[in-house]
Parts: sequence; structure tokens; C-alpha cells
Amino acid sequence: MTGSGVYAGEFDLEHALSRADKNGLTIGEELQRIGYAGEAQVGSRWVKAAFEIHIEQGPILEAEEVTIGVVSGIQGMRWYDLIFEGQEAHAGTSPMECRKDPVAGAIRVLQRIYQLNEKYAPQGRATFGDLKVEPGSRNTVPGSLTITLDYRHPDAAVLDAVDQEIRSIMKSVCRAVGIEGRVEEIWHMPHISFAPECMSAVQRAAAKLGYSSMEMISGAGHDAMYLAQIVPTGMIFVPCENGLSHNELENAQPEDLIAGGDVLLHAILEMTNTK
Repeated sequence: MTGSGVYAGEFDLEHALSRADKNGLTIGEELQRIGYAGEAQVGSRWVKAAFEIHIEQGPILEAEEVTIGVVSGIQGMRWYDLIFEGQEAHAGTSPMECRKDPVAGAIRVLQRIYQLNEKYAPQGRATFGDLKVEPGSRNTVPGSLTITLDYRHPDAAVLDAVDQEIRSIMKSVCRAVGIEGRVEEIWHMPHISFAPECMSAVQRAAAKLGYSSMEMISGAGHDAMYLAQIVPTGMIFVPCENGLSHNELENAQPEDLIAGGDVLLHAILEMTNTK
């Protein structure tokens, strides 16, 4: 999504080109290496409308036996680091009641956030994707623990409420167990709604071609998220087996991919021929 983010003005070009992978190779260097570093000014190409086609990355279309997902928007999300700081101690000589154990606080916080998420079910999504313990020794009470939290919901008011509740939970739990804790927001993406005219074009194309369709919201971020900020934008989903994506087992049937391509073509033609 870096390219679309630069086009939409979300990222500075130099910032994007300087992004490096785990081996230290940057986007800018690799574009130069493969001959794809263009000379045109970013944003100089006019776009009337944009469509993105994608596997759903979820199980809904497959479960409903529907071929085309007419995407109405992308749910909002916030990324956090939950940081717990205690005091390192020896596992054998430090009594449990004397410890300042960040793990003890983290367990309580995670449990309460899961409980909080039930309040906003079924749209709420809380994911703790990475845990980093320092110093990471089997026989040492950790001195610090950092846990990533990805929280998503289609309602901006809910995201704001959850933000405040997470901070309150961290503060009260860490105080109770005698450790320090803080919440750092890493990224915030507001809910994005797609253009009604693009959605209608997708719906009409599906109907014209005889494909079943349903309106749905995307739970994942896409390039269309940034493009929607500057041009009329729509998305088309097709089913994927068991909702798996970003996985070597990811699979979509050829007939579904063909259907999605057909709908994409007809939606683009309709938008092209409108004033």
C-alpha cells in the first residue's frame, strides 16, 4: 500500500523510498535496480475512478455461496504497543509476592481487553500479534514486556471508546500489580466509505452478468483505502477457500477469479462512459 499512500499524499515520497526490508534493501534502491524508478511526478496522472479486485481474505462469501462481494468500505483500525515495565529478578530466589512482574500485569490486561471486545461483538477485532519479553531468559523474571495490539471496528465512535478504555485498563491493572505501563499508538486508520457510484457500477455489472452478489465491509486495509481519499473508488471481492490469505494454503477457484475479472471490466466500462 506504499505506492497508493504516496499517490494520495498519505506518505512522503522520500519516506516511502527509504523503507527497508530485514536485509536493509530499500524500496528506492530496488526500484532502481530493476529499472522501475520512474521520472513522472507523483500524482501527475489524473484518475477518474478506481477499482480494486481482491480475494475476500475471509470466509463470508464462501459460506453464503455468493460470487461477488460489493465492498462498501474498510473498517477503521488502530495499532498499539502495550508496554509493561517491571524489574528483573532471579526465578528461584525471588518470592512471588515480592516480584514486579510485567507478565502478571499483561495477563490481566489481555483478559480484560478480550472481555471489552465482547462488548462490541461481532464487529470488534482484537489481535495480539507479537510479544517481546526482555531479557528473554528462562530463569529470569522479565524486566519488560511489549505486546502489539491490532484493534478494528467499522464505527469510529467505538474505536475512540475502545482507545480510552484500553488506556484505563492499562493504568488500573499496572498500578494494582506494582509495575509501570503505557500505551503507545503506532498507527490509526479511520473507517473508509467507498463511492456509491462505484458500488452501484459493481452491483449492476454482477447482475448483468448473472453473478450473485452481496454488500460487505472489508476487515483488511487495501490500496483502495488511500485512493478513496482523492478519487471515487470501489472494491470487488471474490471468495477464497476457508477465508485463508497471506498463507501458502490460500486458494481461489478459477471460475470465481474469472467472474471477478468480468465484473471489474464492466464496472470500469460503465464508469468510463459516464460524464
